[in-house]
Amino acid sequence: MPRFTLYRYLSLRTLTGVLGLLIILASMTILIDMIESLREVERIQNAGIGFAAQLTLLRAPKLVLTTMPFIFLFGSMWAFYQLNKRSEVAVMRSAGLSIWGIILPSAILAIVTGIAVLTFADPAASRMSSQAETIKNEIRGKSANLIRELNGGIWLRQRNDDQTLILHASSYDADNNLLRDVVLWKQTLEGVFLERWDAETAEIQDKRYVLNDARLRTLEGQDRQVRETQIVESQFSIDDLREDIAKPETMSIWALPRFIELARDAGLPTVKYELRYHDLLALPIKLLAMVLIAASFSMKPVRSGGTVRLVLWGIAAGFLLFISAEISNATAEARLVPVVLAAWAPVFIAGLLALTFLFNTEDG
Repeated sequence: MPRFTLYRYLSLRTLTGVLGLLIILASMTILIDMIESLREVERIQNAGIGFAAQLTLLRAPKLVLTTMPFIFLFGSMWAFYQLNKRSEVAVMRSAGLSIWGIILPSAILAIVTGIAVLTFADPAASRMSSQAETIKNEIRGKSANLIRELNGGIWLRQRNDDQTLILHASSYDADNNLLRDVVLWKQTLEGVFLERWDAETAEIQDKRYVLNDARLRTLEGQDRQVRETQIVESQFSIDDLREDIAKPETMSIWALPRFIELARDAGLPTVKYELRYHDLLALPIKLLAMVLIAASFSMKPVRSGGTVRLVLWGIAAGFLLFISAEISNATAEARLVPVVLAAWAPVFIAGLLALTFLFNTEDG
């Protein structure tokens, strides 16, 4: 059999396993999220089953993509196990094909899929997830939201019953809990200007803005009234500013670098966004590591026994990698280790362990 034909056959076997598991997990994800959406709908007025279905369809792609490492682990494991069970691995080995040649098509498929996901699929899923959050907030009548664009500083927007407040600050001082170079506009709900406050600094305390050395400009004229402090009721807490500007999972790999730069310049924490960025960059390598793990625990000859036990160990290894990654991310958020190390170390360690096991299998 020509080498190209053999590689195409092996790729199709792996692709069949991956697509089959993708369909199963996607169906389960949609079902579970639909149940959760129906529960949310019960707490929202003027929302029905159609709204729940819309939320689910918008959120499902993102949820499914988060399971891609497990899809490749179990899909590749199924493909290798079937090849091994039918003695196809033994036949290919006897024909002179090394274990690396058997794994190569699946490895290439994993890398190509990872690149396609992070460059095309994930940005689309991120936009859909962000749209779902926006629609849900609108249907709830949520009156306050953070403006996500950080270009030119920090922007906050709050909609009350009778007016809209818009606040701009050049930066956020986390050590002193201060917004600097603050401008606060008050408008009617129709967008008609009412007044403007300028302040060198402002604090967000107990869901209110405390403007220091505030200067007032009204619609009637250019006269300014200076106050030592001006308190404006707010619907934001300091946690809203720190955490809710934009959820990392709603941002694509193309948007993250610029967002991280702007957030850092504004004094906002960026660890979660940096972790998200490096996690996306590592996706092709992570999928490759899953293929190597699957091969490590599925290539043992059937006659030597213990194949099912090895497959179970492979599943356990995949979950162990997931737990290790979560712990590593937590240590990065606590600033105990660098972000790059936290994002990449679990993937490379898992891949190296799988390679070591495969080298021993090949030598044996």
